Amino acid sequence: MVRIGSRVGLLVSSSSVTAVDFRELRGPLSDEEVAWITELYGPVDAKYRSPSYVQHQFVGNPFGWSVNVFAVAGGRAVGHCGVIPFHAVRGREPFVAGKLEALAVDAAFRGRRAEDGGSVATDILSRLYAFAVEEQIDVLFGLAPPAVARIHLRAGCHVVPTNAPAYTRIVDAGVFARSEQSRRRRVAARALGLGQRALVAPALPLSRPFRMDPPTEDDASLVSGDPGSTAWTVPGADAWKWLSGSGVLRTLALPGRFGSRALIRLDDIGGTTVQIVAWRPVRPTLATAFRLLGAVGALARGHHAPTLRFQPWWGDGDNGTLARACRLAGFVRRAEADLLLYPDDPEFDDVRLTPFFYVTF
Repeated sequence: MVRIGSRVGLLVSSSSVTAVDFRELRGPLSDEEVAWITELYGPVDAKYRSPSYVQHQFVGNPFGWSVNVFAVAGGRAVGHCGVIPFHAVRGREPFVAGKLEALAVDAAFRGRRAEDGGSVATDILSRLYAFAVEEQIDVLFGLAPPAVARIHLRAGCHVVPTNAPAYTRIVDAGVFARSEQSRRRRVAARALGLGQRALVAPALPLSRPFRMDPPTEDDASLVSGDPGSTAWTVPGADAWKWLSGSGVLRTLALPGRFGSRALIRLDDIGGTTVQIVAWRPVRPTLATAFRLLGAVGALARGHHAPTLRFQPWWGDGDNGTLARACRLAGFVRRAEADLLLYPDDPEFDDVRLTPFFYVTF
């Protein structure tokens, strides 16, 4: 089913009044609408320059559709945000959650209006939230940097802190240091990176050979399991075919008695993100975990990644062993970004964040 609505607003600038048409769409995107997203969000995230990637995420997801609001002026899209439906679960009860994705506004249409404090971005979002809930998406979620999060908050989202720490190692101190503004922080980043590398160095001779493969159907077992929580969450195995077809996930295989198989986020399309998503060891020992850290560290260096991350999505068993190895290897434990949620309903504030909320985005 495709549902389209259209509402008109006005963008007022110091020199002109421009009519903006807000188009609400629930259904598969057309080629033109896919192109609108690539043009608007591609400069923000390079993955979105690829029409096939946008098609996979917004149309090729397990539901086969998404909910979108476009701002259109002069026959072209000048703003957009979408909601991609996800299978979610609380205990054994399934429901539909939606990821807020690809918020972008053309530079000429940015800024807040003096008369009411609104903006094209907040108009898009306020329409999108209500439209998505009307289309039977129970809760909307998103992760965003502070500047973008403030726009969502103005439009009606609220923030829920999450207990989802990630372990981070600086792999390429030079690349990472360039992102720091102050000289003091650049020096500290380089020193931390060198110290972390020294701690992992003994495992490097054992980390080879390793093999990188595309994920297979059998690798769905890597993302199955019970997080042991009564909170709602997004289970990876329920959407494995979609996740594994995104182009940003690989499997890394280490042979032998202390071997393992791991699911790795390796974002060659949009950057150099390297993240250990899940891990299945032959023997769940610290030696096996250190061997994996050495191999993934070598992989990250080969791709000039500034950092390597691991976010355990439950605390015991194999994940706990790998988390302990990260601590011993000097990884810094940092909180993951807080979640933006809509509507403001305490029922949904009890949430267990896992990488499957965002791993292919």
